[in-house]
Amino acid sequence: MDIREPASGELKHRMEVRKRSDKPVGPGLEPEFTLVCRRWVKVEPLGTATYANAQQTKTGVTHRLYCRFIPELQSDFEFVSRNRVYRVRRPTDLAGRQVWSVVEVEELGPVSREEGRSNGKLRFD
Repeated sequence: MDIREPASGELKHRMEVRKRSDKPVGPGLEPEFTLVCRRWVKVEPLGTATYANAQQTKTGVTHRLYCRFIPELQSDFEFVSRNRVYRVRRPTDLAGRQVWSVVEVEELGPVSREEGRSNGKLRFD
């Protein structure tokens, strides 16, 4: 598969990139989020063959995201947009250059109320 740089018109989704850390609270854990940056992102659902392979290998990858390079992107990061959460599974840069990040993610579903979103909408101040 040939991965190419996204054209500016393909970067249609404004996403919040955050780092997740779990803090002990009583007998369990509670997630805590730190905003890292915001990016315009191209969202590409995986094709049937790629998705089937991801399910067989238990990686859970459902989408590929393209955005301007994000340094030190790791698996404890999440992308959030339109009340949906995508957990980073495999981050890389495009063509070995630190210009574009290509990120394989797993869609986790809607943002939960415990994450502190009062009205379910993201703010981009």
